[in-house]
Amino acid sequence: MLNIEIKGVQFSNKGAELMLEAILQQLDKHLGEYQLTLSPGRNLPYIKRAKLGAWQKLSFRRGSFDLTGVLAKLPKKVRKLLKRFGIVTEADVDVILNACGFAYGDQWPLTDLRNTAKEIKRFNKAGKPYIILPQALGPFNRPELKEFAEVLINDASITFARDDISFQECKKLDKSNNLFKSPDFTALLEVLQVGKTNENTICLIPNNKVVSKYHSVDAMQQKKAYYDFWINSARFFIDKGYFVEVLNHEGKEDREICEAIINTLNNKQIALVDGLSATEIKALIGRCDAVVSSRFHGCVSALCQGVPCLATSWSHKYEMLYGEYGLSENVIDFQLGTEQLKNKLNDFLNDLTNQASISLSHAKKVKEQNKQMWQQVVAIIKS
Repeated sequence: MLNIEIKGVQFSNKGAELMLEAILQQLDKHLGEYQLTLSPGRNLPYIKRAKLGAWQKLSFRRGSFDLTGVLAKLPKKVRKLLKRFGIVTEADVDVILNACGFAYGDQWPLTDLRNTAKEIKRFNKAGKPYIILPQALGPFNRPELKEFAEVLINDASITFARDDISFQECKKLDKSNNLFKSPDFTALLEVLQVGKTNENTICLIPNNKVVSKYHSVDAMQQKKAYYDFWINSARFFIDKGYFVEVLNHEGKEDREICEAIINTLNNKQIALVDGLSATEIKALIGRCDAVVSSRFHGCVSALCQGVPCLATSWSHKYEMLYGEYGLSENVIDFQLGTEQLKNKLNDFLNDLTNQASISLSHAKKVKEQNKQMWQQVVAIIKS
């Protein structure tokens, strides 16, 4: 039975958890039997890994210090003993599916890309598939990144860039013809839908990264404007008669923003939604009348289900996503003036039926591309 490791996923970030669920759904469909492996991590606790029946990967990384490859050279007798405790090494993994989402490029640490490049080379040498699933990649303008980016793009069995900008950045370094473009694959994930809990519901999904150093060096200075954007948006929808659900899509930092919005308004027509699984979040979004989101997978979960959605952006991946769904004008600046924001939200509400139709039309195309991508991936896994 194939032992497949999935990298880049976790349970705190619901987008990463959604990718894990989407991958498992497709592996179940196309392979039936396989063994799952996950590496330990702060956001991949043992109990949740164990519930999936996953082997625990024996690895050790601290910055650039990486013993994962060395641990894979343990004697077979030792590795066999470790399996009794549900522990495997890299040597026991047959395939790696890398689903990091957005982790490689100029704004990210060199260490992550360097460690990944070394891992790809080890798998290449062992004749095992290493697959880069659709994700945002690049740019790779920092000289120290290029060497490792070339490995990522050329030495992986296949690399999928998630959007046009990522694809073009990778194309500059492509020498292998293993580079393809395919949209985010969580659109294909099917979730159980139930009826609405509230009529006329709007879901708001903030993202702490918009006002963090990951966005830009001066992002923290924009914090007040970002909070005001959410407070003013929530107030607008409440005044229009909507119930507002403020969704925590990732951890403590996002929750702080959610609570600030709710506490400022102090209104019975607004509530915090927290503690849901990724599939429960996608189902919740599917029941809403509309969404405003700074979380990428919050946007995807809305658009692929035909739920009208506005977005604020901190990365090119948002503009690229909305281009795919024919709604480029729906990516808005959170620093709009109060009246400009009201006008934008008003126009948005008056166009919900048309927006839903456009989203669903494009979602069909996206899902077909998802299916084609999985056909390529499964063919490599089975080869």
